[in-house]
Parts: sequence; C-alpha cells; structure tokens
Amino acid sequence: MFPAQKHHVHLSQSYTLLGDTRAAYRAQDDALALTSSPSVMTRALIAMDTAACLRVDGDPGAAAEMAAAVYDRLPPAYRTGLVHSRAQLLHRPLDGAPRRLLGDALA
Repeated sequence: MFPAQKHHVHLSQSYTLLGDTRAAYRAQDDALALTSSPSVMTRALIAMDTAACLRVDGDPGAAAEMAAAVYDRLPPAYRTGLVHSRAQLLHRPLDGAPRRLLGDALA
C-alpha cells in the first residue's frame, strides 16, 4: 500500500510543477503533518517545493534563500538525486542575486 505521506509528497511536487501553489502548499502541509521529525529527505523535498512555490508567487529572493539554506544544511549524502534536481529546477528561471545565491549553494 502507498503511504499517505508519500502520496502528499508526490502531490506537492505535481502541484508545484503545475504552478498551483495553493494546492501545493496544502499538500506540503499534509505531507509534513504525516512526516516524522527525523525524515531528512522528505522535509528537504517539501522545502524545495515550497521554495519553488515562493518563486511562482513572485518572491524569487525568498525562494532562493529558502532553497539555499535547506541545501546547505543537508548532509552531503542527501545533496544528490531528487533534492539536487529540484534545486536545479528552481535555479534555472532565477536571475540576479537569487540565481547567484542558489548557484553558490549548488556549487
């Protein structure tokens, strides 16, 4: 059976990619409510989705700050795969200081 928490993590990503930030934020809240505190990967993925939503909602600076802070706090083993690809996906449309900030974290 597919756990409800994973379902909400996937919904978060889907709604985020569709640009439906209202639904994405709801899915993120639901996923976090079902996530045990030591779940580093899940929390990082949700945070990257939240950062992407901030960009869509018109705050690229907050988006870059959030994504860079999350990425910087991750243990090296978690800085690859899905978290890295979501950070890169957020990085692409950014420009100026937000792009540099997140780019420095990804370097």
